[in-house]
Amino acid sequence: MKAVLFHSSTRQATTIVLLLFAVATMWAAGEPALQHWAAQARWIALGFLLAGMGLLVFRRTRLMFVCLGCSAAICLFFNELEQKNNDHPASVHPVNQHDSTYNEFTAPYR
Repeated sequence: MKAVLFHSSTRQATTIVLLLFAVATMWAAGEPALQHWAAQARWIALGFLLAGMGLLVFRRTRLMFVCLGCSAAICLFFNELEQKNNDHPASVHPVNQHDSTYNEFTAPYR
């Protein structure tokens, strides 16, 4: 049974399914009918991360890296999407758009 689960063709099919699921999750962000699925992207990325850790225990490093890569891709995609949606025009901020002090979080007494 174990030989069938981790056969090279089974591993390749699993890789393709995992990649398609990750791409479909990112694609769902642009589709209004699939917004509920896109809203669960954090949980999906966490599921990929946990699956990667589980595969690490079973020493299946190829599938582990696929899962970790899918988790990273989903996180980066939705992080960039959220950052793009939260950008404000330069006129909203009182500081110049080229001034980096707006993004600094230094203590006021420094």
